[in-house]
Amino acid sequence: MVKVNVPRQPEAPRHGVYVDIPGFDTGSIERIDINLRENEHDHVRFILGGIHPMAVTDYVDIPVRVVVDVGYNEGFIFCGYINHVVPTHKVTSGRANHSLLQEAWVHCLGASATMRGKRTKVWDNFRVLNMVQDMSIDYQLSYSCPNNTPVIPRLAQRGESDWAALTQACVSSGLAVNVHGTEIHVWNPRTAVRYGAPSARLESIDSASGAGSGVPGRIYEFEGSFGTAWSGDVNTKTMSLMGIDGDEHTVKSSDLSSTTGYGTALTSTLTDTMAVEAQSPEDARRKLLADSAYGDAFTAKVTTTGVAGPIPGSVVDITGFKSEFDGAWLVREMNMQFNRGHFVTEFGLARNTTGSEYKGLPTLMGWSSAPDPKLNEVPLAGTRPRWVTTSRRTHEYATN
Repeated sequence: MVKVNVPRQPEAPRHGVYVDIPGFDTGSIERIDINLRENEHDHVRFILGGIHPMAVTDYVDIPVRVVVDVGYNEGFIFCGYINHVVPTHKVTSGRANHSLLQEAWVHCLGASATMRGKRTKVWDNFRVLNMVQDMSIDYQLSYSCPNNTPVIPRLAQRGESDWAALTQACVSSGLAVNVHGTEIHVWNPRTAVRYGAPSARLESIDSASGAGSGVPGRIYEFEGSFGTAWSGDVNTKTMSLMGIDGDEHTVKSSDLSSTTGYGTALTSTLTDTMAVEAQSPEDARRKLLADSAYGDAFTAKVTTTGVAGPIPGSVVDITGFKSEFDGAWLVREMNMQFNRGHFVTEFGLARNTTGSEYKGLPTLMGWSSAPDPKLNEVPLAGTRPRWVTTSRRTHEYATN
């Protein structure tokens, strides 16, 4: 593997970025962005200063491995494929690296890119775990998934990819999914504070440790949105339905009340009556659960000195504002940016509580490190090598 983004700038946290792409001109890399977002493919973008005209087509679909090493945790490993290349040429800009194509953006998708082929299948009375089990075999991936997810009565996968079906099933069950490396990673936003995924501390200049140079997690920018009903996200919700017993049932979001033991939960003064069909009270509760899992009273975009390790489903600790929103925030997305020795991370965060009092509920210990990925060295005729897991781990964990 080739180390890039050197030399390190003094204000950038200590880190190493290593790239392994067969036949790739790593010397032309000017910038690398690694974007992780819930329910989406992991995405890496290389910005190249000049690209050989033959490489524009030669690069497509070749396997990519990027390793971010930070020393204080496991960092991050991206395994995927070049999805498409966007070269540009301007006659007024001369040449870059002896090429008329002065710049190129090389977009890569993670190992989940192999799950994009469309197919038709009907899933009846299944759980997300059942779908994950099947797909982990089909695509030779390991998985980590809750073992107590609700039953989905029916999902018709008509001309949709397995990835689209999986994300739909997860969202409708109040869960989220990613594939990092070669592991299908399913997690529950409602219990993320107790999940145990890799964390980090993000500190303002007024934090106890103060401003520092070359330290990860120093906050450059913070932009938040705070309010219980600013978009109807945490309104109280009710659903009415006729059960198979012939009686009318009413299901309320308060029926789902649970606590992580962290902070004071926020609810809106408004009530929504949901116009959603459900086959049973259990199915109605599943749909209310799904709605609450993606309802955020507080959201924030935070830019910091470079941090690696946390992923969507992690919880990070914000300190130094001396406020009721100091404390644990859920990571819904993060973007690591490497450019000419600099390392910056942008977080998309959310929370539904105030304060940081913790009532001592134990960590669920749902997180554990995934097996290493490997490149399949004996591809089928007419195909390229693909990323698979070195060990088909089946990690099933509780989320309550």
